[in-house]
Amino acid sequence: MVLCARSPVFKLMMTNDMKEKNTGCIQIDDLENDIVQQLLLFLYSDHLVNLEWESAIKLYYASDKYEVENLKVLCSAFLIDNLSTSTASELLLLADTHNDSDLMKAVEDFIFKHENQVFGSKEWRNLIETNPLLVSKTMCLKYIRKL
Repeated sequence: MVLCARSPVFKLMMTNDMKEKNTGCIQIDDLENDIVQQLLLFLYSDHLVNLEWESAIKLYYASDKYEVENLKVLCSAFLIDNLSTSTASELLLLADTHNDSDLMKAVEDFIFKHENQVFGSKEWRNLIETNPLLVSKTMCLKYIRKL
């Protein structure tokens, strides 16, 4: 009942004629056990413990997938508060992947404020290789904002 109350996705799984309803079991194969445990802890208690960059990234993904908005907001705030020039590329990609315009704007603002360090980083060079379209969009936005 708690899962259904806190997540529209879990509610659909448990109330529609899906295998989860029929078996009474939700199989989560794309998350590590500790992330599932943190997700469940949050769903039952509204508390996050020992949040670190990597766990916040993974919990953000889980919160978006299972539509747990409060958790998504908390993870997003943590990631923005802990943003650095070496993690900006990763967070930009996360925001783009999840179509999170608020997170995207915060990361773009950070990138443009620290552009020399970010654009000179190995992480940015890796992003150029792996997602040139996102880099192009970001660079165009940088130019447009300066007008």
